Amino acid sequence: MATDSVYGRITTDFMFKRIFGSEDNKDILIKFLKDILEDKDICDVTFRNVEHFGPSKDDKRVTFDVFVRTDKGEEYIVEMQLGRERYFSDRALYYLSYPIMEQGRLAKQPESGLAAQRWNYCLKSVKLIGVLNFQLEHNKDWPEERYHSSYSLREDKSGELLMDKLQIIFLEIARFNKSESEIETPYDKWMYLFKNIQQLSEQPGVFTEKEFDHLFEIAKICNLRPEEYEQYKHSIDMDFSYYNSIEYAAEESYKKGLLEGVAQGREEGIAEGREAGIAEGKAKLLATVAALKAAGVDVLTIAKCTGFSVEEIAKL
Repeated sequence: MATDSVYGRITTDFMFKRIFGSEDNKDILIKFLKDILEDKDICDVTFRNVEHFGPSKDDKRVTFDVFVRTDKGEEYIVEMQLGRERYFSDRALYYLSYPIMEQGRLAKQPESGLAAQRWNYCLKSVKLIGVLNFQLEHNKDWPEERYHSSYSLREDKSGELLMDKLQIIFLEIARFNKSESEIETPYDKWMYLFKNIQQLSEQPGVFTEKEFDHLFEIAKICNLRPEEYEQYKHSIDMDFSYYNSIEYAAEESYKKGLLEGVAQGREEGIAEGREAGIAEGKAKLLATVAALKAAGVDVLTIAKCTGFSVEEIAKL
């Protein structure tokens, strides 16, 4: 397993699910949820099926990276997103709709008892945490270095919270630029790991909690079994392929846009030149007509030779 890195890249699909989506490592996930949600009351989580189907057979199937339910019944989706998608925020909201619908479906099942038949729509919290390896587009006043954003259901003018049962949190790795010495908050610690762990040769002293001891240990590439190492390499290759595809598409789009722009500019230039030539020629002809009229040439003769109507010549 020769490699230049001591630790694996957490943002790969394999390593992300190995660290955050495993029953053996759920202490790390609980620590992550406590820090990001600022909820110290989370004591335990149960891993849920990551594949979800819509109400009908024709609905799109969705697959979460990590999906858990806490001991209090709250449900959390944790997603790692490598690149920008046109409707990524819409997809995050769409993802949240699946566990919400499932709560209603499970509550109405016959085996749930008579209470299920009188379900009053009392929902448990459903929240999504998206770890993004790119920058979202925010309003013009958004600080460049602010990497955390949280969205919930609030009244537009007063900001009054309608309910705290629906929340989307985004963590933008590309906006995080702190060094190890600048780490101040639990948020900073996680962001530093997401961005830099593959470049570290040892566990930094700032990561003192036992959950981070566990994370660094299982993130070591030398601790991967041969089949796991192959999966990790495949995950890395997939990431490179993804970025290469994006880069190639961007280059091709640029070339196409450049060629189209040149062609359009040429056509517009020709059209503008043609219009300018016509206008200039008409102006010269009008000047000639005016000169002939001033010299006393018969109007009918001028009209016959120039194509202007008698009425047009009369107005000159």
